[in-house]
Amino acid sequence: MKKSTGIVSIAILLVLNGLLFKIALDKNLDLVEVPVAKVKIEPRTKIKEEMIETVKMPRVSLNEDCAMSKKDIIGKISEIEGIIPKGSMFYTSMLFDESELPDYPALKLKEGQNVFSLASDLMKSSGNSLVNNQKVDIYVTIQQKKENPVTDLLLSSVRILNVLDKKGVDMRVSELNVPSVINLAVNSDDLVLLKKASEMGRIDLFATSYPQEEECKLNEESAILPFLYE
Repeated sequence: MKKSTGIVSIAILLVLNGLLFKIALDKNLDLVEVPVAKVKIEPRTKIKEEMIETVKMPRVSLNEDCAMSKKDIIGKISEIEGIIPKGSMFYTSMLFDESELPDYPALKLKEGQNVFSLASDLMKSSGNSLVNNQKVDIYVTIQQKKENPVTDLLLSSVRILNVLDKKGVDMRVSELNVPSVINLAVNSDDLVLLKKASEMGRIDLFATSYPQEEECKLNEESAILPFLYE
C-alpha cells in the first residue's frame, strides 16, 4: 500500500514539475496567441474563419507585419502571387481589401458578365449621385442626319461596380469631386451593343427607381437596337 502511494506521489510530482517547467518556459519565451493558416490558402482567396487557427509563439519571433488578430484577417483577399502554407503566419502585406485590388471590379462580376468601363462626365454620372453597387438604367441617344435624335432605354437594372476619379481612386475615398470612370457589370452578350452605342452616340445613366429581379435586362423593343444591329 505504501509502495503504491509512493508511486502515485512521484507521478503527481512529475506532473507538477512538468507544469511548473512549462509555465516557467512560457514566461521566459513570452508566448503569445497568433493566428496561422489552418489549411493551405491559394492566391487570390477570400479568407474565412474556418481557414484560421491560433497557436502560441514566442513574441521574439514576430515582427510588425504579422497579423495578430483574426478580425484583421477574415474577409481579406490573399496576395495574387504566392500560396499561404498550412501553419504559416499571416502577414498584413499579403492581405488586401477587395477594393484595394487593381482588378477589383472583375471580382464582383457574376457568371456570364463582363466589365464595361464608361468614361464619365457630370451629365453621364448624374453629378456625383451614383455610387458603388447602385443599379442604373442605361439610355442611349443617337443623332441622325437631318432628323431628330433617337433616345431610348437600352439596358435596365445595371449594377455599378465602382466609380473612379481621374487618378483611378475610388470616389468613396477620393479627394476629387468629379468622377472620371464608371465600371458597370453587363452581360457578355450586351457588351458589343454598349461598345457600339458609345461609338455612335451618347450614353446616359439614371438611377433605377423601381425594383427589378433580373439584372442587366436588355430592352428588346428599344428604338436604339436597329442602329446597333446595322
